[in-house]
Amino acid sequence: MEQPGEFYIKTPLIRSERLSKKLGVTVWLKLENIQNSHSFKMRGISNLCKKAAEKGCSKFVSSSGGNAGAAATYCARLLNKPIMVIVPESTPAVVVKNLEDGGADAIVFGKVWDEANKKALEIVSSTPGAQYVSPFDDPLIWEGNSTMIEEIKEQLHGNVPDAIVVAVGGGGLLCGVCQGLHKVGWGHVPVVAMETAGCDSLNCCIRDNKWSQLNDITSAAKCLGARRVCHQAYQWLSQHNIISCVVDDQQAASACLQFADDHHMMVELSCGAALAAAYGDKLEQLQCDDSSQLSWTSGNLVLVVCGGSGVNVDMLLKWKNNLL
Repeated sequence: MEQPGEFYIKTPLIRSERLSKKLGVTVWLKLENIQNSHSFKMRGISNLCKKAAEKGCSKFVSSSGGNAGAAATYCARLLNKPIMVIVPESTPAVVVKNLEDGGADAIVFGKVWDEANKKALEIVSSTPGAQYVSPFDDPLIWEGNSTMIEEIKEQLHGNVPDAIVVAVGGGGLLCGVCQGLHKVGWGHVPVVAMETAGCDSLNCCIRDNKWSQLNDITSAAKCLGARRVCHQAYQWLSQHNIISCVVDDQQAASACLQFADDHHMMVELSCGAALAAAYGDKLEQLQCDDSSQLSWTSGNLVLVVCGGSGVNVDMLLKWKNNLL
């Protein structure tokens, strides 16, 4: 577990009794929501920040809708560097407050993340010694995120999962998972990539058969709010069996609430997109679709519980009242 000065921890892989019974396979939950910053983002962003600090950067500048900013702020504090996080107007107030409480200079700019990110890049270009911390688009981030798969292989004690289920926003988690699967010899394991309608930038690429982008972000799952996935995520579509699935905000919210009841943990709506694959009927539908190549051969399914920094009880109640 965590030691003083550590950036990320080895997270538990636990069996979900409720979901295992529902699906008829052993469902394992990789609890990235209990990372130091409450999301998987700590893995990749700490890798980037540590290496930038070793090269002598003077400060960090990041753009985020929540989890990436929290991870970058945590890393900056451990590295004794100042940090500025540019967040879009859609960012919940609780997220902005958490960033400020963690020591970040949080600046609200732009309607969506893409506009906040453009501002962050402008600041970096005019600030000597500043290091840009992308939420998802950097090889060092993918490398750091891939460590999750190395842990899962060790924790499954020789069992190979039939699939890994992840939420997709900008694609940093997807890239890290695919990279990790090929690194450990699991290149044949499918990845079920879950998005909410209105934040489905990966599915948009599949529909358009090109590296495309959404016109706008209309989903309530703002942490998934990149209008276009990173190019590496798009490239993985032709290099790995990635099964793209889209759910609506209501399905994601319902999954968050059921997960809180079953496992006594709160996660945000973006994480609910991945949970909805199991709590809804998406995985059963994929089993009936020969083109997905998804089958329960080993009887093990891994679901990445990716984050929960931008959620509280009031937000859960709001989703229950407004979305369900």
